[in-house]
Amino acid sequence: MWEYRNGAMTKKYNLQSVHQLVREGEGQNLEFKLKANFPEKIVREMVAFANTGGGRLLVGVADDGKVMGVKHAEEEKFMLDRAIRYHSRPVLKFSTQSIPVSDKRTLLLYYIPSSRKKPHYALEHPEQKFGKAYIRVGDQSMQASREMIEVLRGQRMKRGQKISYGEKERALFTHLEKAEKITLEAYCSIAGLSRQVASRILVKLVLSNVLHIVPDHREEYFVFNSHSPY
Repeated sequence: MWEYRNGAMTKKYNLQSVHQLVREGEGQNLEFKLKANFPEKIVREMVAFANTGGGRLLVGVADDGKVMGVKHAEEEKFMLDRAIRYHSRPVLKFSTQSIPVSDKRTLLLYYIPSSRKKPHYALEHPEQKFGKAYIRVGDQSMQASREMIEVLRGQRMKRGQKISYGEKERALFTHLEKAEKITLEAYCSIAGLSRQVASRILVKLVLSNVLHIVPDHREEYFVFNSHSPY
């Protein structure tokens, strides 16, 4: 069964389907939290889901996958809903479900769809003008690079459909034909470019569907798009 809440379509779970979901383990689209402590930090996980492919956050599940629930579910939900409102920009759309675990404990399920208003930012303090963008990589959320932010922004605005190629681009293509991937720093080195110029070219090629940007906890890199003619 599916429900439509807060602008997001989401499946309605019961305790049995929650256990099935938890058995999948934390990953690209699933995160566990035992409690809603430090809710402003939990918002980072939600921002990462919104900036990537969407996901579900379960409050009341231990890291080992044990479904515990929380004692004061309404209070935890109030704190987390408030944190989303004050610590995300643009404010995230989300759906919530409260699932009884026992007479005294309830599990909270938050569904955050992939957003059409990327990039979203998490603010440490509500009065901040600028925050940090996060993306989901495997079972972790990481801060988005400047290049990733520009790609997200460009995809939303549908920029970068037509480009022309010069020596700088051809040096990049030659490297990728041999090495298959390249980092921003490596491109700066082989083409003798400043970081700013190299970044602009790489983002332009990603938005033109020539390259694909691959986030990595060690160092982000770029590869040919599978549909690229190169």
